[in-house]
Amino acid sequence: MPRRRLASRVLLISDSRRLLLFKIRFDSGALAGTSYWATPGGKLRDNESYEAAAIREVYEETGIEVQSVGDCVARKEFSWLMPDGEQVIAVEHYYVVHVRDEQCSSMGWSDRELEAVCEVRWWSACELAACREKIFPEDLLNLFAQVQ
Repeated sequence: MPRRRLASRVLLISDSRRLLLFKIRFDSGALAGTSYWATPGGKLRDNESYEAAAIREVYEETGIEVQSVGDCVARKEFSWLMPDGEQVIAVEHYYVVHVRDEQCSSMGWSDRELEAVCEVRWWSACELAACREKIFPEDLLNLFAQVQ
């Protein structure tokens, strides 16, 4: 039985009603040649709540400090292949954070993030709808429409 990988993901939405996504690209390992767009977020640390992980991940991945993330707006559970080849059951909780501007920093990125993130972009709903690249979660456009 694959292990469960618990994670928080954040829909970071600017006052311009644009959503922040990171383009992840793997050049080696089990996911070599794979790329996709995804929301900020990451796995929970020992005994960390989903909400605390979301707050921490927003800060680490964008430099933006938030005090709370509110209620979970979506929960996803699916099979996922990790970069090292491990198959896991991903359990992700999604939260919404509104920010004034579209400034963010990569100063808190881990070595793995520095290696895998190849682009950072704020997206409008129209731009998301027109995108032909892989975006996770697959229903992100619908989720974005519900929470803006």
